[in-house]
Amino acid sequence: MEHPWIFYVLFFILGHATCRLLYFLNATRKSIRILQLTQVSCLFIITRALENFHYAKQYRLAIMKENSDSEHNINAFTIRFNEELKRYKKKSVSQIIEAHGSFFKEVVEFADWESAMIFLEANRDSVMNFLTEDEQ
Repeated sequence: MEHPWIFYVLFFILGHATCRLLYFLNATRKSIRILQLTQVSCLFIITRALENFHYAKQYRLAIMKENSDSEHNINAFTIRFNEELKRYKKKSVSQIIEAHGSFFKEVVEFADWESAMIFLEANRDSVMNFLTEDEQ
């Protein structure tokens, strides 16, 4: 062994590369988890908004019936409301997907409203823990 310092330099370079790789993998894992938590939170907020839309619809229908509106007007309102709700759901999911850009497209586990609700149900505990945690 004429030149042991070469091994020291190689060990340092290997250790540094290993450290950087592990740091990168850890940061990537945490970034993906943050994105998933954000997706779940957004979907949860959207479902709460849909609950409020439903209450508003029921309130409007009660007022229409109270004012003796025609059955045609009530049906027209219901159809228009349901179409608006479908458009809102579709647009909400597409906006969440588009917000990720091309690099994180693989992180999004849903493509439409039904698959988004399956994703939300699968991750219900994480959003409930996030919302119910006490501030420290």
